[in-house]
Amino acid sequence: MSPAQPGSKARTDDLQNRLRAAYPDARCALDHVDPFQLVVATILSAQCTDARVNLTTPALFARFPDAASLAGARVEELEALIKSTGFYHNKAKNLIGLGQALTARHGGQVPSDPAALGALPGVGQKTANVVLANAFGVPALAVDTHIFRVARRLGLSKAATPEKVEADLCRLFPREDWIELHHQLIFHGRRVCDARRPDCEACPLLDLCPTGTGKIKDPHLGVRLQVSGWRPEVLQPEAGAAPFLQPPASNLQPEGPQRIISLVPSVTELLVQWGLGARLVGRTRFCIEPRWIRNSVPTVGGTKDPDLGRIRDLAPDLVILERDENPKEVAEALTAAGLPWMALEIRTVKDVVAALRDLGARLGVAGAAEDRARALEASLNRRRRKGPRALALIWKAPWMSAGPDTYLGDLMRQGGLMPIGPDRYPTLSDEELGALDPQVLLLPTEPYRFNRRHQAELQKRFPQARVHLVDGQALTWYLSRTEAGLDLVRSLH
Repeated sequence: MSPAQPGSKARTDDLQNRLRAAYPDARCALDHVDPFQLVVATILSAQCTDARVNLTTPALFARFPDAASLAGARVEELEALIKSTGFYHNKAKNLIGLGQALTARHGGQVPSDPAALGALPGVGQKTANVVLANAFGVPALAVDTHIFRVARRLGLSKAATPEKVEADLCRLFPREDWIELHHQLIFHGRRVCDARRPDCEACPLLDLCPTGTGKIKDPHLGVRLQVSGWRPEVLQPEAGAAPFLQPPASNLQPEGPQRIISLVPSVTELLVQWGLGARLVGRTRFCIEPRWIRNSVPTVGGTKDPDLGRIRDLAPDLVILERDENPKEVAEALTAAGLPWMALEIRTVKDVVAALRDLGARLGVAGAAEDRARALEASLNRRRRKGPRALALIWKAPWMSAGPDTYLGDLMRQGGLMPIGPDRYPTLSDEELGALDPQVLLLPTEPYRFNRRHQAELQKRFPQARVHLVDGQALTWYLSRTEAGLDLVRSLH
């Protein structure tokens, strides 16, 4: 008999019955005795194994047994106790803030209200769900990296973010089963459905899994799994269908690099748009979109000064840079460390088209890249009349602008404006700014946070000009938002 269709109640019931049989010991892997210990342990577990957290917390709780003691902790002492969990500077700051917030707002007790819990320092949606489910028995289904991977492989969700995967799972399974399912899927991800080498032959869910049976490409690895030793009762090919070739799973050759560090915010966002978010193992602190990566993908420092030691520890098989955003010294250091990298150079919108194709070929998603590149090329073939003289400011005190030879300058040109001012990113005195006499003045919301007050001040200074406060990400995030930037510029005139 063929398995029930994906998403059907019969299939989800069957899947959970098998998970119950396979993992009767499924439970929260973080050792704790009360809600306070659980919320602390969950904060420490970000980008760290549960086993490492469990080795760390006994000494931590012996020294800081409650919210009041944690609120008064010295940051140096706390960092020393939790250093082995990684990212200890930020975690220590969050833990002290957590203790202070619990003491000041909740009498030292962890609240069971989702909104109040989520408002605590260091507590995002995932952490709140873990605490609600395991400390208070409130049905919740936190999606970590294991559940994200397993749910997509099982065809339970096609979503590209943990939040959307969570929503899909909550729609498919009864509310009373969410807590149990959370632990079962994590156990399955750890014991069988490994990120790099899934043990499909030993999987109790194989005939329910479109990835394991080769019906779809693995959404995590980007290849079609072909498993040797099929059990006859599991796979019943349709009449006339060609048999599967069956090389061992250990010989899988994923398409493109699987451990990517992006040092470019717009590239990070583009990879997620292409469905490659699971391959991201590192980002700079300026790579903040989409929002879920802020809690899911570790940071490696800044754009100009990334932490090479942290990059090396993450063992990437590709680091992506951009020549204007990342100094030459960063590439030289990566080469010296034996780490593979590629550097983009984006000065024009046509450079974006070329970069899309280069990235698509390198990452094994040439089809998606080509579709986007062709669509962008087509939008550039419009005839453009000579537009108004336009200046884009990118900083204040001192004034700085984006010149005609920059990506932003070319974006304006392609959108029908005439970029003015010196080339590259010059600083301008008040007199030099006035002498440019722009007809259109753009104030992006980043990298400098121009606001309505700045807009009003400059409108007074240039009464004949049109002064626009505009979305900085649309204007400056090439690759992921070039189309949005073109639409924005074209809408201005």
